[in-house]
Amino acid sequence: MSSARPPDHNRALERLLADGYEAEVRRQHLLIHSVPYVTTSRVVRRGTLVCTYIESGGLLQPPDNHQVWFVGEYPCFADGRPIAQITNESGRRELAPGLWIDYRFSNKPEGLSNFANHFDKMVHYLTLLQDQARVLEPDATAQTGRPVVSTADGSVFRYADTASARSETLTVSMRLAMGKIAIVGLGGTGSYVLDQVAKTPVREIHLFDGDEFRQHNAFRAPGAATLEEISRHVSKVEYFRGRYDPMRLGLIPHPYYVDQTNMAELKGCDFVFLCVDRGPDRARISKFLVSEGIPFIDVGMSVDQDPESQQLDGLCRATFCTPAQHDHFHRYAPTDEDPNDVLYRRNIQVADLNALNAILAVIKWKQYCGFYADDFGAQHVTFGVRLMSLGRGVHRDEKGDKGE
Repeated sequence: MSSARPPDHNRALERLLADGYEAEVRRQHLLIHSVPYVTTSRVVRRGTLVCTYIESGGLLQPPDNHQVWFVGEYPCFADGRPIAQITNESGRRELAPGLWIDYRFSNKPEGLSNFANHFDKMVHYLTLLQDQARVLEPDATAQTGRPVVSTADGSVFRYADTASARSETLTVSMRLAMGKIAIVGLGGTGSYVLDQVAKTPVREIHLFDGDEFRQHNAFRAPGAATLEEISRHVSKVEYFRGRYDPMRLGLIPHPYYVDQTNMAELKGCDFVFLCVDRGPDRARISKFLVSEGIPFIDVGMSVDQDPESQQLDGLCRATFCTPAQHDHFHRYAPTDEDPNDVLYRRNIQVADLNALNAILAVIKWKQYCGFYADDFGAQHVTFGVRLMSLGRGVHRDEKGDKGE
């Protein structure tokens, strides 16, 4: 006995187009243009209805709510009175890059909790507006039959970022759309930096590391590597490119370390995450980045073990530098060989600290891009395990003085 087939929600756009509506899908939103409505001056004009249009696993999901957005003046009854029954929010804003709306409406037939599909939802709202327009212009209709050519999103993702669409943060997410960044070092912390940055609209992510991906790396990396993958002895950059390639484009592997012979490959980067564990390497690369005016974040982690309790204590550090502010770097980032780092070099499994170290760096990067609010302008952030404490160094005095 076959199971019941779920409703085909993908037919909504097809039905709208077949009925002659000027419908298009743009950045995970369904738009219907040329919807007739009445203004307060009793003039019939044309507006656009918008609602989310979210795919998951290649299938369109049913409407997530009964609300829509509108582009145009506030719709009125035929006598010029605003239609209060649809009122929800007002204020022009960018819902998605290039998609501006003026109002949000909320209305549904009595007794209905939500619409079964996008066709019924959109037709419900356009009928409310169109019926009033027809009192003044009997031939007014949204079924113009005119074709609409949708513009390509040009996304780096192989499937849509539905999380940003659902949370209405598509526009602010595009502030992260840098052209080219680099992650130097794909060890425990660098791999978690990649895990986060890969889910942003950065066009190119350049991966630099000369190591192979080995068994001990699997215990300090996002996800779960198979024994077969470990046995292939591929480079770290190739392993992680393959891990995130199903999700996005623009992953560019460089299976070697950054040194004096190839450091120029970092030229043209909009940002660099420096995730190396040797002080001299950190010193050389940071000096080059400063000379090229490339903003960067350097991360570091130290782990100590108490000989009596055998407990571990650790410190995570993220130090942020820009072309305008970088003099503090050598105060916080070790640039010499550190004999106290031997414990960490033994590959003690501290994936949680690696992940936290990466998150501190990525949050700071997102603040730099304007994605997150930033009241203190911290250039240096630390987290101590024993006290579960977060510290920061602030550098934003207008005279150029440094403050803590």
